Amino acid sequence: MTSNFAIAERYIQLRKVCAPESWGDLVIRINEMILTPLITIFFVFLHGSDAMTVIPAIFTVYRTWTQFLEYCELRFAIQRMYLKTMQIGGPFIVTNDPQYIPYVFADAVTRDGMRRQGSGRDHLRAGP
Repeated sequence: MTSNFAIAERYIQLRKVCAPESWGDLVIRINEMILTPLITIFFVFLHGSDAMTVIPAIFTVYRTWTQFLEYCELRFAIQRMYLKTMQIGGPFIVTNDPQYIPYVFADAVTRDGMRRQGSGRDHLRAGP
């Protein structure tokens, strides 16, 4: 099982890549995800490309799309952490940098999990 903090860390890493703040990085990302496969397919059908141009393009497209899909999955995991944080009355720590908000949610969910484990053990020890 992956820890909440590992999920938050990976989400922050992928957010920099998959949801860039600058237009230039966004255009590069769109190029890698959409234009490169279209151009590659076009040249393959025209028999104007060889394996030395197709194979790197395929690997780039595959890597880019797997990162994007992982980012989407982690985005939903962070959203679930946010909802859990609000449900339990958190957050319990704060940050001034909005980039690190996923850590705040991870902390709240982890504290809730530890609290639940602790209360479960105390209940078992109380016994008759």
